Amino acid sequence: MVRAAGHLLLLAALAAAQIPLANFSGAVHAISKKQITLETEEGNLTDFEINRKTKVMRGKKEIKPEEIMSGDQVTIQARQEMLRFLVAVVITVQAPPKASR
Repeated sequence: MVRAAGHLLLLAALAAAQIPLANFSGAVHAISKKQITLETEEGNLTDFEINRKTKVMRGKKEIKPEEIMSGDQVTIQARQEMLRFLVAVVITVQAPPKASR
């Protein structure tokens, strides 16, 4: 029985590894150490878990999640976990638009 459970966990891990990441973009509505809420262009709010594996980037530089501010434009690559949680794998903060002169 234990061996069968181990095989099921391995199969589940392999299946999860093959599912492509979903991409989201929008403005940061709220952020904490463990969660980021994204507001899409349509006005929908979507929550993503932030964990120790989440990579946070500003351009090519890795930053800490605490450096993201509410209102920042971001793209998030995420995977779904346990059919309900979206886990952020990569959060990329977009450069602010350059002011026109």
